[in-house]
Amino acid sequence: MSSWKQAVARAFDGAEGYDRAAGVQARVAASLVERIAGLPLGPRPRVLEIGCGTGFLTRALRERLAPRALLATDIAPGMVARAKARAPDGPDLRYLVMDGERPCLAPGPRFDLIASSLAAQWFEDLPGAVAGLSHLLAPGGWLALATLAEGTFGEWGRAHATSGTRAATPAYPPLRTLRALAPPGCTLSVAEEPFVEAHPDGRAFLAALRAIGARTPGEGGRPLSPGALRRVLRSFEADGARVTYRVATCLVRREPGQAAETSTRMLPRVACE
Repeated sequence: MSSWKQAVARAFDGAEGYDRAAGVQARVAASLVERIAGLPLGPRPRVLEIGCGTGFLTRALRERLAPRALLATDIAPGMVARAKARAPDGPDLRYLVMDGERPCLAPGPRFDLIASSLAAQWFEDLPGAVAGLSHLLAPGGWLALATLAEGTFGEWGRAHATSGTRAATPAYPPLRTLRALAPPGCTLSVAEEPFVEAHPDGRAFLAALRAIGARTPGEGGRPLSPGALRRVLRSFEADGARVTYRVATCLVRREPGQAAETSTRMLPRVACE
């Protein structure tokens, strides 16, 4: 795991105030589960969740789908512990600390659904991750992934540009890049939806990011000097102190009859039997 990815994991591990500040994350998870509920999954699917956080999507998937087996994973042990405290292990639910880009699972049945809400923007190799996860799908299975797209935090970026600086937020992919992610043997559709979040002021926005663990700058990003930060905050607040999350929902389907190449990275048997 790279030093940047380790920093991401540590930041989320220490996000004690996540639920209080994660209003957009809860809304995105609710929107994603509505899309998933409309997919032709069949009864009691086997489900893998990537980046479960404190369990917004985990609990919604369990309630809406009544899965035979749901394996909820996150790179941050602290997040897994918080999710488990809200929805303990059961016959249909297991948790695992795991990097979603490098799934390391025991042999077992493939998944009918792999779901991820606002985790993939932290992947270092999104095309490689989508291709790898698609190999864990059963024929006809779905990968439903909500991630951040180009234009996210545009207001924050404009405040930096107005102040003669550059925001350290990650470089989110444009829709054309996301639409080119379909692995062999799969189809892909992408839909974008904006989620706007208002804040009392610029420092409240920064505090909210810290509270949810989203404080790791994009690779190569550097902190501003105190004076430069004050200029950015003034510009941001003059523009309304609101930010837009441009959320792209990617629905990847492994075509029926198109089995992936043999893989040993599968659902743990304990979650299926």
